Amino acid sequence: MAAVTTEAAGSQELSLDEWLTRIEALHPRSIELGLDRIGQVAGQLGLCTLPMPLITVAGTNGKGSIVAMLESVYRLAGYRTGAYTSPHISDFRERIRVDGEWLPAARIVAGFEAIEAAREVSLTYFEYTTLAAMALFIDANCDVVILEVGLGGRLDATNLWDADVAVLASIALDHQDWLGNDLAVIATEKAGIGRRGRPLIVGEATPPTSLEPFARERGIDIRFVKPRDGDDESLLLPGPHQRRNAACARAAVAALQARLPVAADALNRGLQCAVVPGRFERREVAGVEVILDVAHNPAAASAVVDVWRAALGGKAVILYSSLADKDIAAVVAALAAIATDWHLFAIEDSERAVALSELETTVRRHAGSAMVVAHDTAELALTAALEHARASALPILVCGSFHALAALAEPLFDMQAGTQAKVRTEAPATARTTAPDPDAVREVDE
Repeated sequence: MAAVTTEAAGSQELSLDEWLTRIEALHPRSIELGLDRIGQVAGQLGLCTLPMPLITVAGTNGKGSIVAMLESVYRLAGYRTGAYTSPHISDFRERIRVDGEWLPAARIVAGFEAIEAAREVSLTYFEYTTLAAMALFIDANCDVVILEVGLGGRLDATNLWDADVAVLASIALDHQDWLGNDLAVIATEKAGIGRRGRPLIVGEATPPTSLEPFARERGIDIRFVKPRDGDDESLLLPGPHQRRNAACARAAVAALQARLPVAADALNRGLQCAVVPGRFERREVAGVEVILDVAHNPAAASAVVDVWRAALGGKAVILYSSLADKDIAAVVAALAAIATDWHLFAIEDSERAVALSELETTVRRHAGSAMVVAHDTAELALTAALEHARASALPILVCGSFHALAALAEPLFDMQAGTQAKVRTEAPATARTTAPDPDAVREVDE
């Protein structure tokens, strides 16, 4: 990379939080798909060509888990990894990791400064942060970069770069305002991350018939995968959907084996020990087991119910909020199978959040005989849920959105610190050891 450096500047006029606020306001629309703007700025910065292999991961659900699995595998194999995911839960730096670690805020700010000096067009928040991530990965001399698509695939900012291996984790309804309601069309839109003569790994259990002709017409080497008996049965990430994700990761590693050799032991151990915050993440808070999951669409909610029944059995106290553009009715209908009562709150950091009164009405309509209580704040909802959970000796499931988990990150941390509670799963390498300072979770919540 010749045109941009992300070395920390000697003095900075804006902090990282101030930069994030600034770039959020730069473009008139928070989400606007297309590659022209980001392509123009990437060209000015000399970022259009990558010196390392690239894996791009798309899909309605499972993207973040596959990125984490690949990151874990390649790190254990001795490679320097760059991983880009979105949204974040409690800190923007979750999104951009080198060797599994968050980068210093000063490095990210320096990247933003370089982009700002070069750009002649407005960029969306996601385009801006994607450019910064790629500049940082090149500067860090990463051996492999793994990108999570923000929304869709073909027109997503991450698709500016040609993936050496593309992965399509799953295909379901979500973001219908942008992608529509036709699964066949959604599938080909996501498969647009594939490239002629290069592998496209598909993990969807029931892929639409549109995929194969789409790939064949474009010369994409499409490969459908599924878990093999005996593979990945002891993952830290629970559930049959995670075994499908692991099968995708295995296939991606195999496709790059000639360029990035990985021993069988590193592959198996890397998949087994991969963890992702907010994916059936189990904690103990004030004597109550609390499970955090970012499930926000019907397919993800059904997967959570399946894992719940296998891992815990019984019922749950649900702590829930959502964005307005989600299929709340279908999510609630799926979760109703395990819910004894619902504690609702409104997300305050997003203009896309559903109004509390509307959320309560929808949940009551689809929650069956379960108790439904709406609370003025996330903290009040958490306190009430903990009281009900203790009284009924039940665990709590927190779900509905990255935003919902972000709203509860600080109060959960405070409660855990106050009771010296411990996280019940192995903490990821990027776990915070100090109280979070939540930003608004911006851009796409896929």
